[in-house]
Amino acid sequence: MGVATIIVAAVVGFTGFQLAAADEFQNKADQAKFCEEAMPLDLQNSHDLSNDKKGQILEELSELAPEGVHDEFTSLLDWYEHYRAEDKEDAREASFAIGEFIEKSCDINIGGVRASRD
Repeated sequence: MGVATIIVAAVVGFTGFQLAAADEFQNKADQAKFCEEAMPLDLQNSHDLSNDKKGQILEELSELAPEGVHDEFTSLLDWYEHYRAEDKEDAREASFAIGEFIEKSCDINIGGVRASRD
């Protein structure tokens, strides 16, 4: 199961992880950098991204994200590197959390994450 599948899963919904809010960035410059790096994941842009590039973007975002979402990034990225079927649900939940965090922090539409919460 590839990065694209997990990214697509992120648009399906959110399963209840408690997320860091956008205001948990140390400053607006940190948030702006994070959002700039996340922009290729916007629904309007992401169709041109390879699975490898999406994985690179997620790795970069994990380094820029506030502490409150590091565990979700770690869980998802570890699953990409060491796929184990028994970890699939944890990775899926992490992808939902990351998708919602990106949408709340940035003016980016991952696709369906907000709608799934209604």
